[in-house]
Amino acid sequence: MSNARASWRDVMFTAVCVATLVVARPAAADQPLETALGLSRDQAHAVMAIEKVYRLEFAAKRGDFNRESRVLRRAHLARDSAAIAKQQPVVDALQQDLRKIREAENDKIRALLTPEQRVRFEAELARRKAMHGSSRDERLL
Repeated sequence: MSNARASWRDVMFTAVCVATLVVARPAAADQPLETALGLSRDQAHAVMAIEKVYRLEFAAKRGDFNRESRVLRRAHLARDSAAIAKQQPVVDALQQDLRKIREAENDKIRALLTPEQRVRFEAELARRKAMHGSSRDERLL
């Protein structure tokens, strides 16, 4: 019985250690721009303010995009060509709006950066665009 408890305790300890390492190490996708670009404190605060404003606008538009995309998906599943023809322009327009919002945010951030930081920013944007998975909205754009 004591060997079983010791084994269980060892398993739990190992699980907690692994979970701590996973949580404590930030994912590369979520590396803040402050760190990635080497921003000053003032630049970092300005970027956070820009991101805060655009995050709300983007989230609202993304909700509309997701809702209308589901309508389009249902039309495709039903093979309803009239509904598809009606819904596709709506989804395309929302997707374009999302691109414009993201581009406006990036332009405002670029305006704060030094030439060296702009080069790193463009590389960071390219890296994020190349990523796959649900952590990035690039698939929407």
